[in-house]
Amino acid sequence: MKLVVFNTGRVGAMLPDESVIDLNYGYAALADSDKEARPYKKADLHVPSDMLSFIEEGKNAIEHSTKVISWVLEGNTTGPHGEKLHYKKNEAKLRAPLPSLQSRIMMAGSNFWDHARDGLNVRSEKQYTIPEVKELVKKGEKKPWGFWKQPYNVIGTDEPITYPARTKRLDYECELAAIIGKNCKDVTEKEALSYVYGWTIINDMSCRDHPSDVGLWVEKNFDGSAPMGPCIVTADEIPDPYNLSIKQTVNGEIRQNGSTSNMIWDYSYWISWLSRDLTLRPGDMIAGGTCSGTAMDQTPRHTGTTDPKLFLRPGDKLEASIEKIGTLRNHIVTK
Repeated sequence: MKLVVFNTGRVGAMLPDESVIDLNYGYAALADSDKEARPYKKADLHVPSDMLSFIEEGKNAIEHSTKVISWVLEGNTTGPHGEKLHYKKNEAKLRAPLPSLQSRIMMAGSNFWDHARDGLNVRSEKQYTIPEVKELVKKGEKKPWGFWKQPYNVIGTDEPITYPARTKRLDYECELAAIIGKNCKDVTEKEALSYVYGWTIINDMSCRDHPSDVGLWVEKNFDGSAPMGPCIVTADEIPDPYNLSIKQTVNGEIRQNGSTSNMIWDYSYWISWLSRDLTLRPGDMIAGGTCSGTAMDQTPRHTGTTDPKLFLRPGDKLEASIEKIGTLRNHIVTK
């Protein structure tokens, strides 16, 4: 199922034609048609209208939602008090599907073979190959690392990204993010994916000026630095997250064109590793990194600075796409 947050923050199901069904009001309408008492209270219990509560409800909410979708598609499009249940494409304003402000967003750094290679090459006189990067990993000379994005920085599809005043080199990274569906502590890699509720897209926006000037905590965190969406695809619809195409365009030009098959450390690793000392909770997210093709990847370093030619500018239009999920669209505006 493709789940969206729309209009004032309500949970909906996006259908193949990109129309949206209001699941909470739909359940209330279905219960009312069956002459059940307190249909709205039952709807709030079984099919919550906010995404985090919906995720916490687990399979129960999905099963009820499946019945709601079938019932609405039979032609039942109005709630007990006249609520609209079915929105045509573009009638509903999509919001970021998560997070609640309780959510934590963990981002894996330099976690695709080609992106890791290119990152080394723009910082070094030596030109590395992917086999050489693999040897660095084997020797333990390249280790997994990451950083956090703040939930306040999340925006949804079609929302503007304000160009930060502190940078002249704004970059993009299309990433697949796993959304945790239940409390997760000390799990093995073998069982880790069973804790994933679903998947979404995060476009990791970064200030790429000389890193020592700002530091990761500033480079990766500013208003609008975590575009997310357009939906959450439940885990049952993506049984293999390691064979999905990734594409990023800037003003229609393809910049990134890769696959999740190119990851170094997979989601099972990250979930297991993080959960050793940190309880992961419903709504937490882990973005697995990006493929080659960022502006930084394609820009040689010159005495500690970078040529800004390929970096983003006000007016640029971004489309971050991942197979089976959809396309996250944003545009850059001046402050």
